[in-house]
Amino acid sequence: MVWRENAWRELTCPACHDTHLMAKRLDANPPFKPRERFALYQCGHCGTLHYPDAKVFEYESRKDADLARKFYLEVGAGLDAMLAPLAWTPLDDVSQFLEVGGGYGFSVDFASRELGWTAVNIDPSFLARTGARDLGHNHIPAYLHPDHELADNSFDLVLSSEVIEHVKDPDPFLEALDAALSPDGFLLLTTPDAAVVTPDAGLNRLLPVITAGHHLVIYSKRGLESALRRAGYSHVKVRQNGTSLTAAAAHKGIEAGFDARLDRSRLQSYLAARLDELGSDPAFFAGFAVRLLKEFVHTAQWTPAEEVRRKIQQRWLRDYGLDLNSPAGLEPRFDDSEKGRRKRLRRFAAHHPFSLVIALYYAGCVHRETGKRSEAIAAFEAAARISSTLRSVFSAMYAACRETEDLGIRSRLAIADLQAEADPAAATHLLRQTLGIIGEDLEPEWRRIAFRVYASGTLTGRSGAVAAIEPIVRGHLELMAERGETMTVGQGYAAAGLASTLADRGQADAARLWYGRAIEAMSDPREKQVFADRMAALESRQSDPGKALIDAVNAGDNAAAKRLAVQLVATGGQSAIPQPVAFALGIFHLNMAADPAAATTWFGIAAEKASGDARAEARLHQAIAAERLAPDHRSQILPNLLAELQKERPIDPLLGSQIEELTARYSAQSGSKEAAN
Repeated sequence: MVWRENAWRELTCPACHDTHLMAKRLDANPPFKPRERFALYQCGHCGTLHYPDAKVFEYESRKDADLARKFYLEVGAGLDAMLAPLAWTPLDDVSQFLEVGGGYGFSVDFASRELGWTAVNIDPSFLARTGARDLGHNHIPAYLHPDHELADNSFDLVLSSEVIEHVKDPDPFLEALDAALSPDGFLLLTTPDAAVVTPDAGLNRLLPVITAGHHLVIYSKRGLESALRRAGYSHVKVRQNGTSLTAAAAHKGIEAGFDARLDRSRLQSYLAARLDELGSDPAFFAGFAVRLLKEFVHTAQWTPAEEVRRKIQQRWLRDYGLDLNSPAGLEPRFDDSEKGRRKRLRRFAAHHPFSLVIALYYAGCVHRETGKRSEAIAAFEAAARISSTLRSVFSAMYAACRETEDLGIRSRLAIADLQAEADPAAATHLLRQTLGIIGEDLEPEWRRIAFRVYASGTLTGRSGAVAAIEPIVRGHLELMAERGETMTVGQGYAAAGLASTLADRGQADAARLWYGRAIEAMSDPREKQVFADRMAALESRQSDPGKALIDAVNAGDNAAAKRLAVQLVATGGQSAIPQPVAFALGIFHLNMAADPAAATTWFGIAAEKASGDARAEARLHQAIAAERLAPDHRSQILPNLLAELQKERPIDPLLGSQIEELTARYSAQSGSKEAAN
């Protein structure tokens, strides 16, 4: 796909019929013919886009029908989107329902079995004929035209979902739909929205809309309204809905209920019944069982969800040798090279359900809800891992499954959520991995988890583990404060974590501010008190010059550190100064005051007051300070310090390696001097 802005051509818009010079917006190649390119032009009057040189796709094709059927049944059929329009009709009673271009026919099958309508699907495609054979619904294998026997003005409801964009000229098509509709009937259409096609649109959002070679006209809201008015409808309503347009048209004043939702219990009933009736077919089993699992998870019916999960596990173990109870062992492979691709695709399809990632993700959701944390993480890890393999498989089929890709990312987020408390560093790593690939729909979930992970790390003394996401979390918190938005409890915890981090850096004023916002966000009085106590402790900390010095040194506040160092030395002897403060005085004199002699003294005092790794760290810094002394003084002190360091056996491996590095560096320098002498 190549975006264009500088090519023009005189054309007539298929939507509004205006003729003028139109700008070419992009060149796109069909997924099934990557070497061909079609130019997409935009009407300057209504904004509709169309490919003037593309030909109508042959929907009667049987090429790769076995793979197409498996893909459609297991992952391709978006039942929610298909069935949603059946709830929009304002008619109290629908007896005759016609779907034009209904494909496999799930809408017609559902309408007849669950709603009791007399339903017909007219569609010439091989997929529609396959669906009629498989499901047993009423199907006419033809194109609808004004002279067809179905064009008898008898249907209460006519639906054509995601079809009009495949038609080069909408007028004959709309005329045929109107000929089938009763005088009191209702027409429903859905189609991709031209408003999605912008230079800054992401490919995941853009490609399903522009699909060159399949989509011929991509309507704007204004363009679709114009075409429906020209078809003779006096009552027209078109609404933008995500990446789609939904349209309702009638000859009488009735309104579509676009906000109405399908009864989920009816969908679950339909899926369960069809699973029982048709589940002996592996593709039907995968299609109905995984969708039913998803439905139960989305409606929080955990007991039936676990029952369906077990059925899937047992069936796929039998059919494919895949054990969902041991997801770590699931490692499907696919070679995407061109030679022999079709044969490899069929071999892969014979041994793997295309809905594997979807099943693993929702199995992980069931495990998580039932308290099986390790099983949930294993399922999510497998889903994330396998999603890339299935993406390659679908790409080789010139197909795509947004749900599989989406759940691969959601799985990583789910793992981060589960690891937030136990391993905030690992959770932070996963959040960073997904940052560049999440879409707009996943951003709120990403932020929710990021707030939780950050709060977990900072409020338990592991701020370093979550440092990589601090700028993002802080940026969102500051933006919310700037806008005066009310924080959730989770955001309040993140605000408290930020306050704790700022307090450790010696930024007391900023810390107090964020503790205050955290207190406002808490709904539980006990939580409010926890952060009120921390704020009070911060005030106490500021009155202690020793702790204030540590904060100033950590914050790099040279002026404050100098003032506090002078105060501490003047008001108390060395013996009265605690070990952490003595160490901070050493850091101040080494890095801020550039006084290595004083630093050597203070690190020595800190070492005498410490034990274990704290003593070893103080001795190491004493030796580092001694390195910066004048040569005569250094030669008197440093060898003895290094000898003492050799006796230390620190637990921290990083501290041990630093001691070894310093010793090796001094030995090399001493050796060079002896050789020179």
